[in-house]
Amino acid sequence: MINYFEPSVIIVDDVKDEINGIIDIYSSRNVGCKLFNPDLIDGDSMPDTPYVDVNLIFLDLFYSGKFDAEQSCNWVRTIIPEKSFYLIVFWTKDSSKANEVLDLLINNNRTPFNFFIESKSDYLTSDGVYNFLSLVTKIESNFTETPAIEEIMLWKKSIKFSINEVLGHLVKEPNNITEKLKKIILSHGGKSIVELNERQKRNILFDALDIVLTSNTKKNILDDVSELNKMNLYDLSSPVKTDPDKELNSWFHFKLQSEIESGHIIPGLICEFQDNNWKKLYSIQDDKDVAEYISRQTAANTKISNITLVLSRPCDIAQKKIGKNVKLLSGLKITNPVRKTNEKMEFQGGSSKLDSIKIYDHLYFTNEENDLTLLFDFRYSFSVPEDVFSTEFNGIKIFNKELLSEIQVEYSSYSSRLGTTNFI
Repeated sequence: MINYFEPSVIIVDDVKDEINGIIDIYSSRNVGCKLFNPDLIDGDSMPDTPYVDVNLIFLDLFYSGKFDAEQSCNWVRTIIPEKSFYLIVFWTKDSSKANEVLDLLINNNRTPFNFFIESKSDYLTSDGVYNFLSLVTKIESNFTETPAIEEIMLWKKSIKFSINEVLGHLVKEPNNITEKLKKIILSHGGKSIVELNERQKRNILFDALDIVLTSNTKKNILDDVSELNKMNLYDLSSPVKTDPDKELNSWFHFKLQSEIESGHIIPGLICEFQDNNWKKLYSIQDDKDVAEYISRQTAANTKISNITLVLSRPCDIAQKKIGKNVKLLSGLKITNPVRKTNEKMEFQGGSSKLDSIKIYDHLYFTNEENDLTLLFDFRYSFSVPEDVFSTEFNGIKIFNKELLSEIQVEYSSYSSRLGTTNFI
């Protein structure tokens, strides 16, 4: 069952009377707040699936009077998805206990944006009442130390506005919502999708809704830019100095799909060869220019494998006009490439690279393949029958629509170039 309504603040504490003040503060600000009792005997169960909108956790580290770092970490793991933005407040008198839990969270891809190690007793007044307002103020003032985060939170808010606006329009006639969504699926996916399974049709629906969303987010950003961000984030007069962020870079290159169904023809699909015979025919490693170009990629941990890219036009695939064959472009996947610096991969091959070669560097696929370069050569395109593609090429990633369009335009330009006659 989908959890349609979610909180923004979670409290994990087995003594409710001691944290009622926090619930009151956030409730008065119209912020959704939920309490979990982690008591080992009479407490609540952990959530079945993580929440998507929790930004702040107050975490007691002692349940039923005992400390268990793994149990504390497990509570956060069930609440927060991997690599998500959140802040956390640890309730403890012993900071070493909090650091132990924090290390586990980092190892489990739950690194918080910031953390606070606090003791509830520090907020107990002489009247026997907890003054948690000062703690909440402390947490909120922390954001001013990183003014750029304000812009990211405004972006997130604008997306929520747009989501509700799009959703509101779709459901304003509840009896027609199914027919409207069917129409969106068919209009966006084309004739071929009738034969697809439900998961594939869902991907098409969500792709279409994503386009509507991204086209309408910026109109909901009404706040002025703060003076701090005018002087810092948006002052681009000086060079930006930072190491390449491979994972972030990949977000701008690929659709972030965790699973790709075998044999499904998708525009921009990057595939590995399953059959050695096709690899022998269409690998570009034995081309003398390519071989010279990658000749410096000889480190022990550098691995070069053969890949292809689906070049068939998206509209032809959608309308089942692809013909008998799937059009592919040959390329290489270079794992752990050799670099002179952190800026560029080290290639051999004269003063300039071949104009048929297209390179995408500093990429990330998985935690195991987190430093990749993809190389394609426009001289080497080929076609295979649909049934061959379905059984002998294994999809690994999908270029996003914008990047695929750019590749297709460059490929078309390269293929149609006439050249000139030199008179001597």
